[in-house]
Amino acid sequence: MNFIANTLLDAAIANYDDCVAELGTPKQLARKVLADYSIRFNENLNANTSKRQKSQATVRTIWLIVLALLSTPITIPALIVILAVFFALAVTVFAFVIAAGAILIGVTILAFAMLTAGIGIFGQSLWVALFYLVAVLLLLVPSY
Repeated sequence: MNFIANTLLDAAIANYDDCVAELGTPKQLARKVLADYSIRFNENLNANTSKRQKSQATVRTIWLIVLALLSTPITIPALIVILAVFFALAVTVFAFVIAAGAILIGVTILAFAMLTAGIGIFGQSLWVALFYLVAVLLLLVPSY
């Protein structure tokens, strides 16, 4: 509290709006102070502290740092934008996978339809049947 009061006195801040502009809202300031306290608390853990207590202190520190970051007005919109970009990338990759699968299924169905047509027309027109059968081979055999 003394540090905050001295900061306000040194900056010649006298009203509430200037104080909020300098330090943030009371809620934001409290979260920042808690995060700083938690970091200092973790630095002061000694060798006598149990593993469970160290783990709990680490989780608490991470939680308080996340809360402090979320308390800033720019972090929440930035987080939303980052999540939206990741969501868009995931949807795009999913769409490409579905499209590739659909193309593979379509080409396979086309090959079997041409195979059936080639076999069915073999007695009527040898050249058309050979065209269909060669086309099936070209569709099903991968070219390297």
